[in-house]
Amino acid sequence: MASCHSLSEGGYVFVPGTEGASSLVSLLKNNSVAQPEVSAYSQFWVLNGVPGFLSKCLAVNKETGITDRIPCSTQLPTICSNSVERRVLFFEDNSLQIKVNTSVGQIQGWRDQNAFRFLGIPYAEPPVGNLRFAAPVPNPPFADTHDGTKYGHTCPQTPKSKGVATEVLSWLAQTATEDEACLNLNVYTPSLKGQGQEPLPVMLFLHGGGFTNFSGSLIILEPGNLVSRGGVVIVTINYRLGLFGWFENINSWARSAIPGNQAFRDQILALQWVQANIPSFGGDPTRVTVFGQSAGANSIRALLSTPSAFGLYQRVISESDPLDIPFKSPQDAARINSYFLTLLGCNTGNLNCARAASVNDILEATLKADQLALDDDTWTTFGLVERPTNDGELIVDDFTTLVREGRYNTNASIMWGTVKDEAGFYVPLYYTEPVPIPQATESLEVMFEKNRATTILASPYFPLSSSDPDTFRVSFTQFGTDYYWLCPLQYFSRMMTKYKPTYNFRFSRGRDMPLVEGSFCAASTGRVCHSNEIQTVFASGAAVPGFSQTGDDARFARQVVDRFTTFAKTGNPNPQPGGLFGVEITNPDIMGVEWLPYGELNATLDMNVESRVAYNLRSASCQWIEKELKHDFMFRIPSL
Repeated sequence: MASCHSLSEGGYVFVPGTEGASSLVSLLKNNSVAQPEVSAYSQFWVLNGVPGFLSKCLAVNKETGITDRIPCSTQLPTICSNSVERRVLFFEDNSLQIKVNTSVGQIQGWRDQNAFRFLGIPYAEPPVGNLRFAAPVPNPPFADTHDGTKYGHTCPQTPKSKGVATEVLSWLAQTATEDEACLNLNVYTPSLKGQGQEPLPVMLFLHGGGFTNFSGSLIILEPGNLVSRGGVVIVTINYRLGLFGWFENINSWARSAIPGNQAFRDQILALQWVQANIPSFGGDPTRVTVFGQSAGANSIRALLSTPSAFGLYQRVISESDPLDIPFKSPQDAARINSYFLTLLGCNTGNLNCARAASVNDILEATLKADQLALDDDTWTTFGLVERPTNDGELIVDDFTTLVREGRYNTNASIMWGTVKDEAGFYVPLYYTEPVPIPQATESLEVMFEKNRATTILASPYFPLSSSDPDTFRVSFTQFGTDYYWLCPLQYFSRMMTKYKPTYNFRFSRGRDMPLVEGSFCAASTGRVCHSNEIQTVFASGAAVPGFSQTGDDARFARQVVDRFTTFAKTGNPNPQPGGLFGVEITNPDIMGVEWLPYGELNATLDMNVESRVAYNLRSASCQWIEKELKHDFMFRIPSL
């Protein structure tokens, strides 16, 4: 087994064993030691920080191109070469290992073709026993070296009643098993920097899944390409899901005992862990970008509303936050909690009973309690029944109020956007078959009160065509996308530009989700529905065996990676020569298009193989919604 050790100067060096050339790799742009000779008999190691060798090493003269054997202790740049396989689902070789020292102890990781990987690192104590439903407690330092060569447990996933097929699919997608002891994170880095070398920007991702599903080890979040091409450190995390993460009732317990917003507090603790430990992985704690999708983007909205967290990040990238839906009130949270305790067979206020319940019983009760809450408030959609609570302490006020008064994190650089057909994701979930026009009003009442459904159908922005049997589902997709995502995004962007520019995007190209069947949002239809951009953002399109990332898919992924990581480096998605910039300044797809901030022109980068700046997207529909229909955040904002 090969291993890696720290040099006293110049970062890290890979040490091949008898595997020879197959185990030789250099991912370090700033590695400053000679390459070990590519030979089945070549070995050297490091003892007490001083390199020694049994044979000399090969080096290349940059001026002449001639190679020669030199002492392995010679300090010089390294030629980057790699013959190690990339990590994909079911196929990963973690034998090439490396250790780093952090403030919480030593962590053993491994590397593949694209990145150094340190997986399943606990950032909080397992939230079990008396810590179930409590605020997260930082994990103590490791007594021994932590094995970071495999993913830690994922947090329990809510829809258990769907059966074994869901369990199997979850395991395949998550690449890890479920357990309540799930508060761990994963770090991926292209470079373990030596002393005095400039650290890399950090991007921490908050996964989606409606706050009830998924994890940081989801296969479509495989970040190897994002790490290696972008030159950034990526962190993915797990946080508590369902009522494990959103249990509260201010009528029964003080916040000192049951604080609520546990899942959001998990995210904040993970960011604090990054501040303390990311330098050990080559990252810069003063340049942290939080990016997230769906529920993860909703969490970013919470971060922008939480002054105590403002110093933990400098930039945010928000993908597909349904900004129309405001956070819960404490009263809403208490109502769900009461349903939950009753379904669990516990008396209201019986915390010991809830803490003694099995994980599966809690998941089943959560599923049923969420449905009861959705019956009360159909406008929230089943995808976001569980969400942050506007508690007035951690999240200090409603987001709309904070933006209007300039009390959100106005120092943060913001890039946010949508996909072209967001609401199409919900079509096969709400409307499995085409809806006849005479049943349109009744069908729309699934999400809107009758008077509002009638108003929507009478508008010119929800057209129904008698010649199209699927007219309702197509029109629902357009209106739902405008109402929940695009129009509120523009509404908030207009107010926020007075404090700092926002960069708005819309994905008009996406990828079909692997392991998930579906036809309405298939790429062949041209629809880009909620979540269809994730693989492109992570450039993970070939992470699942049988799937590829070639041609325009690869070209588009390069463009998106370059835009996102450029923003993470400077707060501006337009790269400029110099500094940390690398391959992005050679990409004509981004160098040829200047991404304008939203500003007075209402500019949005319409992202496709050939992207363009668009102006006033769906402006007529948005104006009608704001004037005639009103967004939910305009008239459902709960008082504290």
